[in-house]
Amino acid sequence: MIRYKHIAIEGNIGAGKTTLAKMLSRYLGSSLLLEEFEDNHFLKAFYNGKDFAVHAEIQFILDRSKQLADFFSKKHQLIISDYVPEKSLIFSKMNLSESEYKIIKDLTSVLYKNFQKPDLILFIDRSTEDLIENIIKRGRVYEQNIDGSYIENLNNGYEDWLGEINCPVLRINANEIDISHPEKLAESFKKLFQQEYSNDQRVIQGITH
Repeated sequence: MIRYKHIAIEGNIGAGKTTLAKMLSRYLGSSLLLEEFEDNHFLKAFYNGKDFAVHAEIQFILDRSKQLADFFSKKHQLIISDYVPEKSLIFSKMNLSESEYKIIKDLTSVLYKNFQKPDLILFIDRSTEDLIENIIKRGRVYEQNIDGSYIENLNNGYEDWLGEINCPVLRINANEIDISHPEKLAESFKKLFQQEYSNDQRVIQGITH
């Protein structure tokens, strides 16, 4: 029996979060909560010049709070999501001034406080080179100018964020995830999710062996 009610998959841009979340949701029979960002027009403007960073973050908070309110208005036995809403603070801290960051942090704490938090995070580690390659492959025009230094800064931001999270974090290298054998992979993850973990980080190896 899976011990957790809300399992969130996290990782840097291009880590493969959505692909894994969809696969696990299908084979574990869970509800699926996916990050929505295509309608955030400020995000595209931000990647073109960073002039709309605070606008993009405010739009994210408003859109996500509405999405979460709709999602959690229904009952769910098990949730698999491809993001943790509060992770947007990583981007805010990197891209905003101190005063702007404080506004975003305050808004986040108010608008997200009543929503169920993940009780397990599965974090995908992937090299900067592979992340850049995946970003290019998926072909979102507004992401094509992202460079290695931005990804590295995000990696550092994620490390700080993970160190502050008050729930179990399972870290797995992306090279360990063989998506070409979904049933076997899902069964391996199911066994992982049946175990109880303390509120710290644990590196998982040999997931597909």
